[in-house]
Amino acid sequence: MATSILNRPARQSSGIRPHRLLVTRKSSDGELYRPLGFLSFEKNEYSFEYIKKSVESNWFSPLPGLSNAAHAYRSPQLFPIFAERVISSRRPDRPEALRALGLSADAAPFEVLNRTGGRRVGDTIELVPMPEVSADGSFSQLFLVHGVRYISEVAQRRISQLQPGEELRLSPDEANPVNSLAVQVEDCEGLILGFVPDPLASFVQSILADPRGHRVSAEQANGPAVGYHFRLLARLDGFVRPGFEPFTDSDWETVR
Repeated sequence: MATSILNRPARQSSGIRPHRLLVTRKSSDGELYRPLGFLSFEKNEYSFEYIKKSVESNWFSPLPGLSNAAHAYRSPQLFPIFAERVISSRRPDRPEALRALGLSADAAPFEVLNRTGGRRVGDTIELVPMPEVSADGSFSQLFLVHGVRYISEVAQRRISQLQPGEELRLSPDEANPVNSLAVQVEDCEGLILGFVPDPLASFVQSILADPRGHRVSAEQANGPAVGYHFRLLARLDGFVRPGFEPFTDSDWETVR
């Protein structure tokens, strides 16, 4: 089964459409992105639920418009704090911005958040797509590579040269002074291109240890005209045990 992922064609579908996004916020010292809750879209309804463990932390504060941390929110409309993070149809550069992320001009709001992470200049909120797991335990995961602004000029140029579907690799960064679980994203020659987002690091570490194998590739790469945060969108294919849904154990339990 491992070789079915390792030998899979580099770009087998037009995209991954998760129904659940992890909402994270950068810490006050700017070092880590911490999980706040989950934004979901199913059966034409949006929902948002805070993570209990986060609510109980001393750093927690609720999001604007979602002030009741003990409440599970439901709405047929996207909540304003997330809606304002969707690239507006009134922006003349919307088609170009969506193309840079591999999206069509008519992409739905949740698709846009899935690819952009809902990031805005000077903002501290980021949305991270959750793995989509199949019945056999295989999954696909998209993530925007972090830390691109801090890599070398050589690595910056390398990102610009990446082709969709080009193979990358992941490497634990055990000496990382901020997060001992940090995982580097590298090209096949070992050149560091950035990092896996912090909230995904523990999950990705478990995938690296799975004997069934994994594959990481460039889903979309852009040149320096695009902001650092959108330079490299990566795709991870791997396995979890059948029936297991990542990010649902006690550490990720939400309010109900």
